[in-house]
Amino acid sequence: MILRILFLFILVITPSIHAQDYIDLVKINYGSILDAGFEGSDTQTNVNLLDVGVTYPIRLNENTAIITGIDYIQHSLDLFPNSETINLNNITIKAGLNIKHGSKWSGTYLFLPKIASQDLHTDGDHLFFGGVALLKYQKSERMQYRFGVYASSEGFGTFMTPILGLYYISENKDWEISASLPINADVNHRFNNAVAVGLGFQAFVRSFSMERDENTPELYTQMSNIEFGPYVQHSFLDQSILVRLQAGYSTASYEVFEEGDTLPIRVSAFEFGDNRNLLNPEMTGNVFVRVGATYRFHLKEKKEE
Repeated sequence: MILRILFLFILVITPSIHAQDYIDLVKINYGSILDAGFEGSDTQTNVNLLDVGVTYPIRLNENTAIITGIDYIQHSLDLFPNSETINLNNITIKAGLNIKHGSKWSGTYLFLPKIASQDLHTDGDHLFFGGVALLKYQKSERMQYRFGVYASSEGFGTFMTPILGLYYISENKDWEISASLPINADVNHRFNNAVAVGLGFQAFVRSFSMERDENTPELYTQMSNIEFGPYVQHSFLDQSILVRLQAGYSTASYEVFEEGDTLPIRVSAFEFGDNRNLLNPEMTGNVFVRVGATYRFHLKEKKEE
């Protein structure tokens, strides 16, 4: 009964959607990169990753909805060989609009301020600002194209990446493709109403301000991980709860620099004019494992019921 009441509320506040007929309201992921190494050293470190995201849409009218939400990320690891484990934290506020521009075009526009620092300290450079603009073109009932750009301020300077992607679901709904490259992509095949297998790809670039210490220079960490690997997924409660187990490879790149030692600009994976002085050994990637859960509404199917 509670799920049905909440569904009706979301259905009322959310503008019409097309090929992707569901909304992921809550996502929780926890995983580890196992025995990531350091170049020139036999020392290894596990990188523990926690990612929690909540999205909450509020309808204004038939064509416009406010998008709100919050994301929390924590990375726990050693940045130097034989050093103490530290926590790198990121809290991002999501605030923006989803606008239906016409029968074929719609857009999502988000402002993304964030605090990104070691143990969530608030001294110095810890507050960053970003945003994303994503246009969606509905080619057919089962195919949608995506075009956009993401930009943010970071400890290393300005970061920007274009977004090109699509969403596709087969007629019998056993194949699904969702991609917003070069940020993420997912291809999966559903065997029945409960079990699916797929291949996921993610590429993240973030920075974290390090804690201040009178005896050390002011530092920041640049994280630019690329992860890909297969997964198996099981759904419960009429595909409203999805549980996923994934394993694969992560590049595990965490680089430490002194504040003020920055780039002119970074566009996606390309760093222009990088003359920075790296302070920790380059890390080497390894296998990661992750378990996650998603709370999802299938709007079109529920509406037909």
